[in-house]
Amino acid sequence: MKKRVLLVALLVSLLCAIMTVPASVFWIQVPDVMTVILTVISIALLVGCLLTGTVKSICGKVLVSAFTTLAILIAVLGQYCNPYWNSIYFKTHVSYCSKPMDAMLSKKEAVEDLEYAMHYLNKLHPMFYKEQPVEVMTRYYEVLTELDSAETVSVCELNRKIQYIFSVMGDGHTYVKAVMEEPHYMKDIYKFNQAGCKLVAINGTELDEMLEQTKDLYSFEVESWQLGLVKQDLSSLEGLQFVGISAEDGVEYTFEAADGTRESHTYYEEDFLTYEEYEKYNGFDESEDGSEEPFVQYIIDKESNVAILTLDSCTYNKEYIDTLKEMFAEVKKQQIGNVAVDLRNNGGGNSFVANEFIKYLDIDSYQTGSCIWRFGIFMIPLETPETINVKYEDFVFHGNVYVLTSVDSFSSSMLFAEYIKDNQLGTIIGEAPGNTPNGYGDIAVFKLPNSDMFMQISTKQFFRADKKNPSDLVDPDMPCDRDEAMDVLYETIAGK
Repeated sequence: MKKRVLLVALLVSLLCAIMTVPASVFWIQVPDVMTVILTVISIALLVGCLLTGTVKSICGKVLVSAFTTLAILIAVLGQYCNPYWNSIYFKTHVSYCSKPMDAMLSKKEAVEDLEYAMHYLNKLHPMFYKEQPVEVMTRYYEVLTELDSAETVSVCELNRKIQYIFSVMGDGHTYVKAVMEEPHYMKDIYKFNQAGCKLVAINGTELDEMLEQTKDLYSFEVESWQLGLVKQDLSSLEGLQFVGISAEDGVEYTFEAADGTRESHTYYEEDFLTYEEYEKYNGFDESEDGSEEPFVQYIIDKESNVAILTLDSCTYNKEYIDTLKEMFAEVKKQQIGNVAVDLRNNGGGNSFVANEFIKYLDIDSYQTGSCIWRFGIFMIPLETPETINVKYEDFVFHGNVYVLTSVDSFSSSMLFAEYIKDNQLGTIIGEAPGNTPNGYGDIAVFKLPNSDMFMQISTKQFFRADKKNPSDLVDPDMPCDRDEAMDVLYETIAGK
C-alpha cells in the first residue's frame, strides 16, 4: 500500500510540474522556485520508488524513469525557455491598469519591481543573450543605488527610473508604463488637432528641446516616434506628471496653425477631463448607430480609378480576410487600376495581414527577411530565404499598388510597408514608419508585482527583407506630411 502511495505521489508531483507551464501562461503567476521544488520532490520520489521496489520490472523502471525525465524537462524548459512564462499576454482576465501615479511604494517594493523587470529583460531580450549590455547595466546599478537611499518611491518616479534603464536599448517595443484606469485628457486637444494646429511648445519650452530633455524616459528607434509619445503624454494630466510637469499652477500650451501663426493657452487641473467627460465636451460620445468604426474598410472610387483599403490595426481575422476578398472582387469587376492601403493610423498587430494582401498580387515569391527568436538559453534562427506566394488566381491584381504611411505606422504595419518596398511591389507615400526594419519585436507582456505597471519585452531580433538596403528606415518613395499623403496619392494616379 505504501509503495503504491509513493508511485501515486510521484505521478501527482510530475503532473503538477507539467501543469505549471500552461498555468503560468494562461491563468496565474507561478513563482520560479515552484519548478525547482517540484523537480526536487519528483526526483526524490523517483529514487524512493526505485529503491523500495515499488516498480519491480526493468521495463517498468525504465518507463517511470523516462516519464519522470520527460516531465521534468517539460517543466524546466517551460519555465526557463518559454517567453510567455508568467506573461499576461494570454491572460484575458488580467487588467493592464497600474496603481495611481501618486501611489507610494516602499523601498523594498520598488526594488522588487525593478528586479522583476530586469529578470525578464535578461531572460527574454535577444540583446541579453550572450552578455549584459554595459550601458544598460550601468544605468541599472545607478537606479538601484538611488532606490536603496530612498524610503518610499511613487509609481510615477519608479516608472521614470525603469524607463531610464530601458530607453538606452533603443527598442521601441521594450518599455514599462504606468497605465491609468481613468486618465484625464486636456479638454481642447481634440479641437486643436481637428483645426490642423500643431503643439510646438509647452510652458515656453520648444518641443525640440522637450525631446532632448525626455529622451531617457522613452523607448524608441526613430525620433519621430518619440515625438508622438511625448505629444501623447503632454495631452494628459498623468502624462504631464510622467515628464515632470505639474498642472497645479497651470500649463501653457503653444499651438501653431497651418499659416505659421502661434497662439498660447493656459490650462489648469480642472481642464483635464476623464474620457467620458472628454467625449461629452467634444460632442463625439454618441455615434448614429452606437457602434465603433471597423478596423478595416474600403472604398471604390471609380471616377479616380482607385480602391483604398483603410487598415487601422494589423488584425488577422475573418473580417479582414473577407473584407480584402470583397474589395479585390470589386476591383476586378469594376476594372480598377490602382489599389492603396492606408496604414497611417496603424500601430501594428499580426504581420500575416501583409502576406494575405500579397496573395492578390501577381508575384510568385517574395522576401520577408529573417529573425532570431530568444527562448531563454537558446537563440533559434528563423530564416525564410523566399516566401512562396499562394495567389488567389481568380482575383490577381495587375495594377499599381500604393501604401500610405506615417510615424504612427508601427511594428507589423511597418513590416507591411517593408514587404511592399523591399520587393518592389508598390510605392510608399507619406512619412517613414515609427520603427526600424532591423530591430526588435514580438513581445511578451507582464505586470510588475507591486506597482502593477505594464511591461512589454521583445523576444525577437528582425532583419529587413532587402539586406542590401543601407537605410535604417522604410523610406517613402514619395515623402510628404501624413496629412498630405492622400492628396499625393490622387495627384500621382491622375498624372499616370
